[in-house]
Amino acid sequence: MDNKKILCKKDVGNLFKYMGLIVCFVAMETIFRVQPELQVRYVLITDEVPILFDLFYGAIFATLLAVIPSDRKKIKRGIYVLIYTFFTVFALSQYLYCRIFDRVYGLKTLQYASEGGDFAAMVFSYLDHSFFFFFLLLVFVGLIGWFLIPDFPLQLSMAKRIIIAIFVILGSLAGIFSIPFLFKAPPESGGGVYRFKKTVYEEWIDNKRAVCMFGVYEFFFRDCYKFFQKPEVSEEDVALVTEYFSKETQMENDMTGIFEGKNLILVLMESIDDWLIREDTTPTMCQMMNEGINFTNMYTPIFGSAGTLNAEFCSYTGLTAPADGTPLVYYTNSYYPYSLPSLFRQEGYMARSFHYNSGEYYNRQNIHNSVGFEEYVSYLDYEEDKQAQHDNTLTENKQIYEKLTEKTPFFDFVITFSAHSTMGATKPYSHEDEALQLYPEYLGKYDSEEMDSISAKARLTDDMFADLLEKLRQEDLLKDTVIIAYGDHYDYTILDQEYLKEISNANNIYELSKTPLFIWAEDIKPQEITKIVNTTDIYPTICNLFRLNNSQYFMGNDAFDNDYEGYVYWQDGSWIMPEGSFYSSESEYTKEIEEEKRQKMDQLVSEKLKINQLILETDYFRSISEME
Repeated sequence: MDNKKILCKKDVGNLFKYMGLIVCFVAMETIFRVQPELQVRYVLITDEVPILFDLFYGAIFATLLAVIPSDRKKIKRGIYVLIYTFFTVFALSQYLYCRIFDRVYGLKTLQYASEGGDFAAMVFSYLDHSFFFFFLLLVFVGLIGWFLIPDFPLQLSMAKRIIIAIFVILGSLAGIFSIPFLFKAPPESGGGVYRFKKTVYEEWIDNKRAVCMFGVYEFFFRDCYKFFQKPEVSEEDVALVTEYFSKETQMENDMTGIFEGKNLILVLMESIDDWLIREDTTPTMCQMMNEGINFTNMYTPIFGSAGTLNAEFCSYTGLTAPADGTPLVYYTNSYYPYSLPSLFRQEGYMARSFHYNSGEYYNRQNIHNSVGFEEYVSYLDYEEDKQAQHDNTLTENKQIYEKLTEKTPFFDFVITFSAHSTMGATKPYSHEDEALQLYPEYLGKYDSEEMDSISAKARLTDDMFADLLEKLRQEDLLKDTVIIAYGDHYDYTILDQEYLKEISNANNIYELSKTPLFIWAEDIKPQEITKIVNTTDIYPTICNLFRLNNSQYFMGNDAFDNDYEGYVYWQDGSWIMPEGSFYSSESEYTKEIEEEKRQKMDQLVSEKLKINQLILETDYFRSISEME
């Protein structure tokens, strides 16, 4: 009798340990979601969906541990350590990644890991008290779980324990698979679809929102599933894209063809933010803006996983990078007959691209070849690494400059590098010491050493423009050459983001995305364009200015179209338009926007995100060419 009481007491104790361990797994995941960097306002902390997912996964983990015989304590604890340590490291790495890039990474993002290694030193700058408090909380919960590792609550044979465990695990899996069926569908109008769990879960293009809505465990396992899932392409998808393009035809306007036949140098300015454009920091750029067409409300939202690669791909194809994080290397074999290099070459132009880095970096050389550039010119093939990092290598190296202007007319795409990353990044890629040695007057210019550094490095980029104008003038090419320059993203490598917001006059991460865009030519009438424009608008604007043969196959709008009021949108469904904005992370609209306009903008953003994804997944232009 006493033995039965002891066994019963032990069973009850193991049952409580079992339940307690489940709570520990839930607590560990919840601690991650409450971190302010995730902006958990996407859902409430008490939202039942992530909690239910956590409970089911916690039950699976606890059951796997409980079914192991009690005389195998080391195995039990070893498996617990593996499970808990894995998700702890996953949570900590996501925490750091989100602090740096304001995004959550997925398995597809990890394919950029080798390129991301250049920022490895930045991680140490984020190992502050907030990180260690988060880390200690996870360790504390993990230690509690260590002491709660249960034996099987019932005194049964091993076979019966396994049968019960299988039923519990299958029941938990059934619960996990059932939850998505309960998600509310978005309205048929398409308004605000990316605020609905059903859309986020099915399309899986906003990792940050997904991890907040569904929790770490479900995010990880579904992300694995989506990673290995092969996209299904159907004729209906192709037809949907065709229908979209049939409604989006660009009309001519006063600016159509004003640069027809002229040379074009399109410059992507790495990390050149709008606050850097000052007479005492970038005098040449300021001059070019004053003499040319200056866009004062240009935004460069980041799509996919690589900000610079997205900006450049968008500017020469009219499409954004895949919002689901799929690396662009997946689409290097796709057909891009309407890319800028392809269109310019049809008009007899030479089309080349120029950058410091090797062609293997981001697989850029293959991507550029696939979209029609005739040659990718890496400065490293002509200069030592240290000198090649300076943007004026483009003009000072005779061989490189000769390639730039070798044949007219030419379309050159130049990616600058001098301002790449700031004090927080690795020394080989920040070279702030060299910049400050060349321009010591920037040391102490701001209340931040980071801002001093990036200002001096921006001056190096400005030097490139000064040298370029002078060289073109000397060779009598200036009168026939147009220079269009734009920023790829704000400098997210700056550690003091609050100071960056202050100096940029930005209230949030979305408003930080405002960057420069200007068009310069000798005989152009100076203009200041205050209309909101974004990276997708660069391509159709160039097509219009040079009268290239494409009036519909792009995602943006011609900036000079009088019917285009201007807007910018992000892959999480956020947007800014003249009447106001919607910031997804804050789940609220700014200003009083008419309901009809709100719904129309929500639907427009949803449609553009979907169509862009389908264009890439279906290799749309190849598909329609094969159908003709």
